[in-house]
Amino acid sequence: MKKSRFFYLHPEANPGKVVSLEALQVEYTAYLTICVSTMLQVRRFSLSKGERQAFFPRCSTLSSQIVKNVRAHAVAIVSSWAASKYTTKLRSVIRSKFKDGEFDEATRSALHILGKRLIDIPGGKVTQEALDLYWSWLLDEGVVGRTPYVSDRVGMRLSEMTSTFGKSEDTRLATWWIGFSHLEAGKSRIQLPLVANPYVKETSDVTKGVLARKTKQGRWRFEVVESKAWEVPKLPENAPRLGVDVGLNVMAATSDGRLLGSELKPKFNALYHKVLGVRANRQRQGLKDNSLRLDTLEAKLTGLVSTLAGTCANKLIAAYPEHVFVVEDLDLRGCRGQKRFAYRALHHSLETKASCEVVNPAYTSQTCPNCGFVSRKNRNGIKFQCCYCGKISHADVVGGTGLLRRSEDKQIGLDDYPAVVKPILEARHEEWKKFQAS
Repeated sequence: MKKSRFFYLHPEANPGKVVSLEALQVEYTAYLTICVSTMLQVRRFSLSKGERQAFFPRCSTLSSQIVKNVRAHAVAIVSSWAASKYTTKLRSVIRSKFKDGEFDEATRSALHILGKRLIDIPGGKVTQEALDLYWSWLLDEGVVGRTPYVSDRVGMRLSEMTSTFGKSEDTRLATWWIGFSHLEAGKSRIQLPLVANPYVKETSDVTKGVLARKTKQGRWRFEVVESKAWEVPKLPENAPRLGVDVGLNVMAATSDGRLLGSELKPKFNALYHKVLGVRANRQRQGLKDNSLRLDTLEAKLTGLVSTLAGTCANKLIAAYPEHVFVVEDLDLRGCRGQKRFAYRALHHSLETKASCEVVNPAYTSQTCPNCGFVSRKNRNGIKFQCCYCGKISHADVVGGTGLLRRSEDKQIGLDDYPAVVKPILEARHEEWKKFQAS
């Protein structure tokens, strides 16, 4: 995992040169929209470098090197969109429709292979019938939501062939500069000054290539990637494990009873309700686009959660070195407010810093850790009290211990439906009762 570093356009940059940068973005965005649309129309998830020139329409306004950047960008957008839709939507759709008997085992297997590997040409187990069915779901906004959309603020991928990024000691205005190819053919690259980033000392600290984008606040930002990569440590299979669940009122609850991030909920709720109020007011007025105030509030909300998630993840890693953190398989359907934000932020922070194991979370927070009795009534807010044996505990800690036990469970797999999991847990509870009676 490599970290991104941001440089911002210097406030005293030449306005005429900034206009040239914005004109380049307009043409870049227009051609990127065409390329993404073409891939969706022809139903392709990905394209090799050799296929792209013949596949995409030509563009006369951009240089040949920038055209290559745009095409690679379009392929990345479509492939990442398809991969995310399989994980968040279509995997469960396939399970549900197979359970309802809408297709056979062979089609189910083909659809899962297609989603995992992003195959767009028939071959092996993947038939044209399976491809047509899968794409009909992908392009149906009622099933997966909106198809890839190229906004006006999309970033421009500038490779080393189309941009230069580095230091210059010959100017007083700024030390860091970026040069880029523009729409006027035959002329040298335009140079723009940047505000220095304290984490980047030398040009060799970052890789070649820049992502240029305009923020919601209207500032130009140039993103580079550090050369040094953070490697997630690989731990042995017998490494100790710790269950980590996102709590109702806390950022994280561990299987050994620790609660972290209790300050999140009051701060989050105050800011979240303010965002909802501003958004609802704009909807009543029929205003579709976000205002600057709404964008600022949403950025503060995201920053609040991500900062606290990073702090909690760092505390966990420091307190439990050489541990594998057991987290649940993300399914955010029906999850709103703080928990939805916290799930994504904490999981992402942990996965980029430490070894993690993902497990099936079905009924982990409703199952008594003592007798194994499963019931929604066992949990009431943050209080857990088993309706069978009377065990009392913190509900979020019960969720963490449930995840830890699930990591050692050979009967319950990641892809098992809740309807399959519950009978297994109920049978175990019956065995526990017989053992107690004997």
